[in-house]
Amino acid sequence: MAKFSLTPDLVAEILARIPEGFVDRSQLTDDRQQGWRGDAAVKQAVENGKVGREGSFLFDKNRLSQEQVREYSTWCRPALPLILPDGKFAQPSIWERRKRRSKQFDNPAYDRLFNLLAAGRGYLTPDDIAGMPGEEAILLNLVHAGALDEMGGYVYDPLLVSPSTIEDILRKQYLKPLNADIIAYLNQKPGGTAPVSELVMRFNDESFDDAVSLGGLVRFSVQAHEESAASEWMRLESASEDQALKLARKTIKIADEAWEEAVQFAGTVKRPGIPDGKSRRLRVLARSYTLKMAAERLGISLEALEMAIHEGRLSPFTDPEGAARLSAGVIEDALADAAYLEQLTGFEPLKIREIAAALDLSYPLARKKLQRANLGQRGTVRWSDIRGRWGLPNTLSAFRTLVNSRLETRQMERQENIAERERLLMEQRRVLQEERHRVRRERDELRAKLVAAFPAWRHEGRADQRITLHVGPPNSGKTHLALDALAAANSGWYLAPLRLLAFEIFDRLNRRGVLCNLLTGEEYIPIPGATITAATIEMFDAQHSGDVVIIDEAQMLADPDRGWAWTRAIMEAEAPDIRVICPPTAQKLIEQMAKAAAMPIKVIEHERLAPIQVAKRHWPLRDLPPRTILVAFSRQNVLQLKTELERMQRTVSVIYGNLPPEVRRKQADRFASGQTDICVATDAVGMGLNLPADHVCFYELQKFDGKKVRTLTPSEVQQIGGRAGRYGLSSAGEVGATNKRDLSLVRQLFTAPQASLTHARVAPTVDDLEMIPGNLAEKLAQWSSLQSVPESLRSAIKTADLSERIELARMLTNAEVDFLGLSTAMRLINAPTRQSTRPYWYKCARAILSSKSMPLPPEAPDGVVSAADLELIESCVSCADIYLWLASRQEFTAFAPDADAVRAARTEWSERIDQALLERIDTARRCSQCGRPLSPTYRYSMCETCYQRRFEYDDDVEYDYR
Repeated sequence: MAKFSLTPDLVAEILARIPEGFVDRSQLTDDRQQGWRGDAAVKQAVENGKVGREGSFLFDKNRLSQEQVREYSTWCRPALPLILPDGKFAQPSIWERRKRRSKQFDNPAYDRLFNLLAAGRGYLTPDDIAGMPGEEAILLNLVHAGALDEMGGYVYDPLLVSPSTIEDILRKQYLKPLNADIIAYLNQKPGGTAPVSELVMRFNDESFDDAVSLGGLVRFSVQAHEESAASEWMRLESASEDQALKLARKTIKIADEAWEEAVQFAGTVKRPGIPDGKSRRLRVLARSYTLKMAAERLGISLEALEMAIHEGRLSPFTDPEGAARLSAGVIEDALADAAYLEQLTGFEPLKIREIAAALDLSYPLARKKLQRANLGQRGTVRWSDIRGRWGLPNTLSAFRTLVNSRLETRQMERQENIAERERLLMEQRRVLQEERHRVRRERDELRAKLVAAFPAWRHEGRADQRITLHVGPPNSGKTHLALDALAAANSGWYLAPLRLLAFEIFDRLNRRGVLCNLLTGEEYIPIPGATITAATIEMFDAQHSGDVVIIDEAQMLADPDRGWAWTRAIMEAEAPDIRVICPPTAQKLIEQMAKAAAMPIKVIEHERLAPIQVAKRHWPLRDLPPRTILVAFSRQNVLQLKTELERMQRTVSVIYGNLPPEVRRKQADRFASGQTDICVATDAVGMGLNLPADHVCFYELQKFDGKKVRTLTPSEVQQIGGRAGRYGLSSAGEVGATNKRDLSLVRQLFTAPQASLTHARVAPTVDDLEMIPGNLAEKLAQWSSLQSVPESLRSAIKTADLSERIELARMLTNAEVDFLGLSTAMRLINAPTRQSTRPYWYKCARAILSSKSMPLPPEAPDGVVSAADLELIESCVSCADIYLWLASRQEFTAFAPDADAVRAARTEWSERIDQALLERIDTARRCSQCGRPLSPTYRYSMCETCYQRRFEYDDDVEYDYR
């Protein structure tokens, strides 16, 4: 927690941000942070009625009563909220967060769970969750969306309980087995009681005291008679108090009698300054030393004392508790006899560091000196080995005085050096702090400039514009109705997330007699007389919007990488009629953005046109019904499933992200025309492909989202599953899975409410980047980190993920960016690349910078006979896309003289891919050793047989293990 001066108002603000609504007073008045100022502020806050007080607890009077504080304090462990170094809170108050959450998660199903948690203790245990199978998907969705949190299997409401409370609950769960073991042990003991020392020795656990505090156990002290010492015992809470006390006293009395014999061994001499004890045990303790105490009294180590005992110079005795002891008389006599004491000190082991200090030598030189004297070769160097040698003293005490003096001198020299280093370090810190303040000031100034330059979405022309929001699930006629408006207009745009979808609308409109151009990053197909264009959304020219603009799949405005294009299209389009198509999850966000731009908005809600249901039983691969889309989430699994299904004599189409759009279209057309009865696809099918599928079957329900493998959200399952039962192509739809467990989860996710989108994305303009110092990569990285969004829009806008653009920018030098100009350099790094195609992009960039023709894409293999060939030719197509994308930009057209040839080659390669998929090439994963096919669910690269064979050895063969 940051250091700050506590005030009464700040005390109230702190309590307003604690989920439980109360905190122990000591946490606010800790002397290490606030001191007396904290005490005064707390007292004043209570007196002014700003906060309540119950015992040692302060509480938020708006949320809690004294009775509730007394109840919650028995199990809650609240923590203070995070306060930033500038004194501001990292989070708004609990009330504000609840208000914001209720708007974002406005749904009866969510309200039911929030109310369930509020009525209970604010959390659900794993057993609670297991007992509510119908709610599991909703809980998962709320955790994924950040409305609830999860820890150790517990799901909790962060607006009701703190993580520290859940951690304490989990700690107690961890201690319960130890508490049960202690109780079980005492149940076997007479009277249900035993000495605490016995329990501590048996349950050698650091958590012993914490486990005892969970209950069921009682500590008590017992004294057999006046002469006996008090002893700590523990009994079961259910055991008889009188019986446990009697048994303890009897045990102590028997033990006390055993001390009588030990008194004789201890003798009559008492340890200096120690009074004689009343009991036999205390008399033994007063008249004898433990070995450790005796060693300290003699001024030698325990090791030296034990060596002296071993050599017969001292004779210990053992007390009834099993401890070895030495008579005080023997030790005091040794101290009075200098010759005898020196015999004992002769056993003292010495460290080479001590000898080096006494001789004023370095450690290595001292070690060599001892080696030359044949000392320390076979073990420890002892005082008797070096006494009086090399000018050293004759007594151990004088030797130690000399060592301490030398070490003290060296320590002073070291401290002086350390002080000098600290002085230099403090100076460096001061300079660094000043630099940080300077950087922070410059960042704040730069952020202010960028915020001032943020697009002015409110302007006079908004009164002449209107957004029509078409909201509904898949297959509800949203796009069809919007296209009717576009077809009736004089001019306009249809904007899609995929080339394939843009081509589909381009084809559909032209078939209807509505002239339409096609514009994507890689190609432009002009239709004479056309004033309407179907385009990928990044190609949209907002300044020439026409009469109607359709923005499809508008939920993509929240996509970290590409969402900026949807935000720009919605907020910067100048058409009077803007049609936005989206699922319900995006409605509130788009309405919020329209309000920010003062644009009128009309919402048209669409209902699904064809009925759909979740299957009653799962579909194993062999039993997949015809006209099924089988969904997997990796190229490898898609191709593996294709091979496996074809072995079962099924006809299969495949659709996945890396396939060229033309191939995806042909694969989809074969499925649509009935040439194939199964389509194995990734979630690419969720983006508006019109497939006549009666069934959507999930082969898996987890996907890698670029950061981690996670379970699909309800919105993803509903978007993909909604492709089943396309209106006009199928009579009804059915959603399922390949196993019972997944089918149960599909049922939950498909019917669960969807979390609303919270933020749209924006990307930097060239003007923004010109304000930022540094090279291009640094400009992009700093723009992302500054999050330069006006305060009024921060609840709805975030900056885009520029990681791929930054990686490409790092490949360009400052001189190269200056040569191109910032605008052209930005256009260059916006090419459609991924990690595997960056090297080819860089070759193209080098050619452009050298004013030479860009290199042709890598040559594709002549034949596609394996999965490796397929991956290679797909990479070649991706490189061709980069060439054509650059060729279609005015700045780079001159460096692409072979654009037509590349386009023709790309078309041919796409044909090869399609033909290879049609010819049923073997795309199965195979064992890296024997080449045997592996199951899609098999995790390893080597089959089990080959793995086991590694451990089989021929007894007649000699193996070289070197």
